[in-house]
Amino acid sequence: MSRLNIITKIFSATGFFLACYMTAPASAAQDRAPANTPEIRLDTPSGLPVPRLVSLKAKKTFCRSGPSFAHPVRLTFMRQGLPVMVVAETTDYWRKIRDLEGDECWTHKSKLSGIETALVLEDGLPLRARPEATAPAKARLGRGVITKVEEERDGWLRVTANGRKGWARASAFWGARAQMPLGTQYSSAQALNIAATHN
Repeated sequence: MSRLNIITKIFSATGFFLACYMTAPASAAQDRAPANTPEIRLDTPSGLPVPRLVSLKAKKTFCRSGPSFAHPVRLTFMRQGLPVMVVAETTDYWRKIRDLEGDECWTHKSKLSGIETALVLEDGLPLRARPEATAPAKARLGRGVITKVEEERDGWLRVTANGRKGWARASAFWGARAQMPLGTQYSSAQALNIAATHN
């Protein structure tokens, strides 16, 4: 199976970057580390709930240390469609976002999209013909693949990724409509493993 670059995140302070690739089935899923469910606030400048899941609109997204263009770029995301969590807002259209690894920074709302996406958390995730564990697998996705979420049903997500469509367990994703994404976070070691570069 050919490998597809999924995530590149460049940290401006260190020059360090992480990348994920689509891979063939290899290892078991990572277990989630429990975290407290954050309080959902509705008294926001946009009137939308915070926290909430969105996705990155562009292939390159500059993310700053504070809510203005005067603040230095803290890191740069290099993957369109990556799901992120909005955790704060300003009245002048800046959004503080958090990724799967827990990194937080500020970006302008024009860089964010309401398209629902989710990140695959385990290798060899089967996409099934129906939302049933016994349904035949139509394809398999590698850990780190970004999918477009189309539907949710009884703990299953219908997703599209790289031309492949099917159903998979919502617990196998982080992002839109995934099970408890706002109240669940991976440990640093698990997140780094998910975002590792496969050579």
